[in-house]
Amino acid sequence: MADVVFNTSGSTGGAKRIVRTEESLSLDAASIVASFPEIWNERLVVVSSVRPEHMYGALWRVRCPAIAGCDVDPAVVVSVEELVDACQRFGKIVFVTTPSFLEKALEHPDFDKLKGFFGAIVTSGSLLRTETALEVAARLGCCPVEIFGSTETGTVAYRRQTDGELWNVVDKVAISVSEDNRLIVDSPFAMERPHIMGDVVTIESAREFRLIGRADRRVKILERYVSLSEVEAAILTHPFVSRVRVETTADAVSRLGALIVLSDEGVKALSKGTYAEMSSRLRRDLTATLGSFAFPRRMRFVRALPVNEQGKTTLSAVRDVLGGWCQEPAVLSWRVTAEEMTARLVFPPDAKCFSGHFPGFPVLPGVAQLFFVRHFARQAFLDFPETVTYRRLKFQKIVLPSQEVHLAVTRKGVDSFSFFMSGSSGPCSSGLVERTETL
Repeated sequence: MADVVFNTSGSTGGAKRIVRTEESLSLDAASIVASFPEIWNERLVVVSSVRPEHMYGALWRVRCPAIAGCDVDPAVVVSVEELVDACQRFGKIVFVTTPSFLEKALEHPDFDKLKGFFGAIVTSGSLLRTETALEVAARLGCCPVEIFGSTETGTVAYRRQTDGELWNVVDKVAISVSEDNRLIVDSPFAMERPHIMGDVVTIESAREFRLIGRADRRVKILERYVSLSEVEAAILTHPFVSRVRVETTADAVSRLGALIVLSDEGVKALSKGTYAEMSSRLRRDLTATLGSFAFPRRMRFVRALPVNEQGKTTLSAVRDVLGGWCQEPAVLSWRVTAEEMTARLVFPPDAKCFSGHFPGFPVLPGVAQLFFVRHFARQAFLDFPETVTYRRLKFQKIVLPSQEVHLAVTRKGVDSFSFFMSGSSGPCSSGLVERTETL
């Protein structure tokens, strides 16, 4: 039989090419259909925000529907508006998606219009936060099914967090643990039998396990070993923190760096203070737990963790943010539809973009305003152009440190968007953003 080549996401390093046999993929898909009769027996239409080029998409939106005799919407859903439209066209659906799509969807004003349309919601690619799973279940009446596995092993286990945190092993797969507590999978879908995964677990029964974290997230800092997962868990106990990702920096001497998504309480504190004060507060409150050597030396406060199209936050993406000059402002509110993004922002006075502009009277430079228009628009719109040209620019009033400003970016056409930034005293800047034509 023919082989099929997949590219991994490169979550903890460079992406790899993995070759799967046609037989292993067919067995995997057949097992999924057999394991979830409540999903496939109703012959629901499959709608997906995941592309078929990745193994998760290849299984759930191509091979499984073919075996179960389900129709598939050929479009890739990229917005809640498109998902609402699909639901209204097809009635009840199976929605194949990622945790990052669900988290963004929960913030959308039309999210509750989706209630009653789902026979099942399936996610994979990264772990679904418990808060997200339970909120989706409460608001839509359908708890997402999380799929655990890898490109090398195929499907291994699943869970619904309304039933608890344990993972249930799928049929035909057997599990055990190595001496260092990594999960060993013996599966007819895997490319080798047995296969030792990079995930640390505790086995609760022959068919259930508890996921502890990644084995490769243990690094050496100043001659001492540090668990990145334990550092993240400690930082998450702080009331100012909602999410965090800790990695080593790409500096000559490896240090720890952290991308921190602040809680509502944390955002309010940052909007009234400085980055330095926020960093000092976290260091003061958490050093006793972590120790000074394990506390991240570099921090960036971000609205959301960067994710790729598979919903994963990769090592390279984290390092790009940690190594970049950009310090995001405090984002007091955030609202996105298919046509418009609006946000309330406050730039702390020690933001790097104020440096030197002007000595003794800092204002936000026009070039920095344009940078953040593009920065936040790219988070809101998947089709926002990579290279842009700014037209019809107007700079009317200055933006001062600690001043609350309102930013709106509105879709004007296929390749164009308008933006408008205003403060308490009126319009600050506006313009048109268009795709730059390249040869």
